[in-house]
Amino acid sequence: MEYTYVPPPLPTLGRLSSIYRRFPGESMLRALEYEKLSTLAIAGHVLDVGGGEKAPYTKFLTAAEKVSSVNIDPGIKPTYLLQPDQPFPVEDAAFDNAICFNTLEHIYDAMFVIREIHRSLKPGGAVYITVPFMFRVHGHPDDFFRATTSWWRETMKRAGFAQMEIMPLTWGRATTGRSITGFRGPFARLRLKLTHLSDWLYAQVAFRGETYDGKRGERICGVTPGYFIKAVK
Repeated sequence: MEYTYVPPPLPTLGRLSSIYRRFPGESMLRALEYEKLSTLAIAGHVLDVGGGEKAPYTKFLTAAEKVSSVNIDPGIKPTYLLQPDQPFPVEDAAFDNAICFNTLEHIYDAMFVIREIHRSLKPGGAVYITVPFMFRVHGHPDDFFRATTSWWRETMKRAGFAQMEIMPLTWGRATTGRSITGFRGPFARLRLKLTHLSDWLYAQVAFRGETYDGKRGERICGVTPGYFIKAVK
């Protein structure tokens, strides 16, 4: 399998202003997920694994001709309501592309679901995945695991994908730390914004390019809140 690690972009004031304006009230991890998703044109018949009609990110799927979904939660209105560990009720190679956002950490046997996604994709089709890493436990109804880049590389290879790229979804170490501990007490929003600004200021001093690259960048990305993954069949 062809594997590519993509260093994430550095924080900038322009990005921060855009995130505050476009995704008010969202966590930084969710905002970075939506920022990335908004740049993608995921076309054709799309399989949404873990979503449904009421998923908040459907507004970004404007290039899709049709979206079908599988989920164990009837409240989000999926196309196909499943039981845990049930195979997808779809034919082989039925979908042009697939998405799976903030779902796999809630599945005990994630490999089973990844193999089902692979089976459901047409040759050349891609799956787009977001998962948390340095992020608090959040059961829905359960939260089973966090995986490293090495785990994702080996898992996608074993599932049969031909190509994979992975990018940390990170703003900076201070923001990651505060997202885990949370903000309590007075002036919480102001303190949150100051944390975002401190990561921006550090990036201005410590990096000369446009991405978190090099050894210093690797250390920052080693405590990323989450990952964006694209894998091609």
